[in-house]
Amino acid sequence: MAEDAAQRPRGRRPDIPGAEVVDNVRELTEETAQKLIGLLEQSGPVRRLRGSQVATGVLGTIGFALFIVGIEHAADDIPVISNAWGSIFVGLVLLAATGLLLRRMMQP
Repeated sequence: MAEDAAQRPRGRRPDIPGAEVVDNVRELTEETAQKLIGLLEQSGPVRRLRGSQVATGVLGTIGFALFIVGIEHAADDIPVISNAWGSIFVGLVLLAATGLLLRRMMQP
């Protein structure tokens, strides 16, 4: 048993995968994603949706509305912004910070 411990490199356990395994997983994930995108792009409903600006606009609007509703529900769980005054204050701070960042980015 002492011989096995002496032969193993220090700081590395045999049950933890190395960087080569992570790279293989990334490649497999990328290949799978590309195949899935290829299948979806060739499907009839996706082609019809891409061809219709109205359908795309409606789906985008519904998705955005659901996103905003989700943010509202998440904000109800945060004590600081669960009341109106806290929400106004945090909103003003975020708007000021965004304005300062945009102003700084536009300066040469």
